[in-house]
Amino acid sequence: MDKHSTRTLVGRLAGVAVLATLGLALSPVAAHADGWRTASAQGSGPSAAAGAANAQNNAIAALNAQAAQAGEVCSSITSSATWVYTAPGGAAYVYNGTATGYCAVPPPYTVSRSATRQGGGSSASAAQAAGFTAAKADILAAGVSCTSWSATYASVYTAPGGAWYIVNATVSALCTN
Repeated sequence: MDKHSTRTLVGRLAGVAVLATLGLALSPVAAHADGWRTASAQGSGPSAAAGAANAQNNAIAALNAQAAQAGEVCSSITSSATWVYTAPGGAAYVYNGTATGYCAVPPPYTVSRSATRQGGGSSASAAQAAGFTAAKADILAAGVSCTSWSATYASVYTAPGGAWYIVNATVSALCTN
């Protein structure tokens, strides 16, 4: 290989590397990576328990704010607090709080789904709960994730003396595809 061929080959490889790097940097995969996040914050209170609780709540708020900036929502959040110092005379207890959670971009909830099922029970609320549970199971049987659950109930039958109730439960939700 002569000098010109080697330079051309190196130039082409460098060009491919630059394009590949730009492609990864601009792709949605590079901009989004589900995973564990951790945030810390300080908190204080008039007692050790209050200081620790405030530090943990502040850390959870910081974690959620960090996730929101990335367009994510966190779940499985745990938090802890570590004592930093106590003000003279016990006027305030200061703690560092740490919160960790699994954060991910929520799926788009764009598909409206509903189901109607009958439920029965020894009270109206038990019948409604049974109907709701059955209708919700029908919706989730599609293997989707849903939010914004709502329900309406229509009485079908009430036994004399209110010994048994049957209702139709219509459950609706906004789901992923």
